[in-house]
Amino acid sequence: MNLLTQIVHFAGVPSLGNLRLRISFLRVGLRPLSLRCIHLCLLFFGALLSPIQADDFQSGLDAYHESKYVEATAAFDRSLESSESAATHHNLALSLYQQGQAVAAVWQLERALRLAPLNKTYIFKLGALRQMLGLYDTPTTWWQSAANMLTKSTWIWIASSGFWIVIAVLVLPYLGGFQRPMFVKLSSGIATACLLLAVAALTIQITQQPSGVVISNEAVDLHHAPARAAPKAGVARPGERAYITDQHNNFLKVETEAEITGWIQVDAFREF
Repeated sequence: MNLLTQIVHFAGVPSLGNLRLRISFLRVGLRPLSLRCIHLCLLFFGALLSPIQADDFQSGLDAYHESKYVEATAAFDRSLESSESAATHHNLALSLYQQGQAVAAVWQLERALRLAPLNKTYIFKLGALRQMLGLYDTPTTWWQSAANMLTKSTWIWIASSGFWIVIAVLVLPYLGGFQRPMFVKLSSGIATACLLLAVAALTIQITQQPSGVVISNEAVDLHHAPARAAPKAGVARPGERAYITDQHNNFLKVETEAEITGWIQVDAFREF
């Protein structure tokens, strides 16, 4: 349904079924015309923004297929500015890789996997790219795999739904003065289990997932203190994952996947 069809459909002559809705609006002192104008404006601007985002994404695809990787990178960057998606990060990673920017491509694929953790294509390409950089995946436990089956936003939604269902089941019978039927008790049990599972998954994701990636194209020195002149604590490799444990001025204290802890400059590290 194109923009014109949407507007005509929305602003057409109301059917008899909408008459009672108009009367209800009038009873509470609202003006249906004003509300309709607001809806039309939102619809209009939404319809304008959607093609712009789609055009940027399609322009990036067209440029990539024509081997114009710089243009593709710029188009995918514009698409991400309007709306973030795993597919856009993935395509941007491929464009950067074609320009020899393997480390930047690693970050884009890592970000794509945070948005689509079960995408096997992203997992394979990220693994191949990390192996090319001399980085290898550490073994993943079953509970980490289970926690990553859904995105963080999905787990938050499950936890919120379970919490409010449990609250409703506990409070409503008390306020209404009636006993809880068996199906209500069963629903409460399921909601409680979902709530606990979501909280556990969120805890695992927050504590186990790296905070970012070393984006320097060369190995970076880690220091014992947040200063360039401080003694070296080790080396962080290009594209290596790391957890942030502290921050001071322009330095971050990180623990790399090689279990080396030290201070790294902010411009050499990019958070997810």
